[in-house]
Amino acid sequence: MQPALVADISDAALMARLARGDSSALGPLFMRYGKLAGSLMLRVEPSLSREQADDLVQEVFLTLLDTAPRYRESQRLKAWICGIAVRKARGWRRKHWLRRGLLERFTPERQVEALPSQRAEARQSIDHALRALPAGQREVLVLHVVEGLSGQEVAETLGLSENAVWVRLHRARKTLSALGGEA
Repeated sequence: MQPALVADISDAALMARLARGDSSALGPLFMRYGKLAGSLMLRVEPSLSREQADDLVQEVFLTLLDTAPRYRESQRLKAWICGIAVRKARGWRRKHWLRRGLLERFTPERQVEALPSQRAEARQSIDHALRALPAGQREVLVLHVVEGLSGQEVAETLGLSENAVWVRLHRARKTLSALGGEA
């Protein structure tokens, strides 16, 4: 497929092709949403390395291939993919929490080197603030504030009520405010 032609194909049309078993529709979808899925995972689960996130992004799109028949055109594909990405990050977190805990307990502390730029320092500060949040609050905050999903879309993505989304978002903002940041 030529790049100019791919841009003209709607998400719904690509998902319909995917649901029919046309795996060539996966490429354009990956081009549109792969970077989003990777950056979302890194913000939702800050302990992921870039390489681990890249591996999980591949899993997101394999899952998208498997779940394409369940996709309905009335849903926003961005929210659908974000939901898969968050669930993959949660699964990774559950799988690796024990290993991570043991490594942190028995590995000597490493000297943190000074970061070369203010941007890197700001990123580190944001990552630290996100890590301070419980996972549920962090997921809601990232999806709503960073990715721009509506409360309803976040609720659909995470399988929560919309009220639960707003409660978690309020608590996340309150926690960040106490830490000296804003969201």
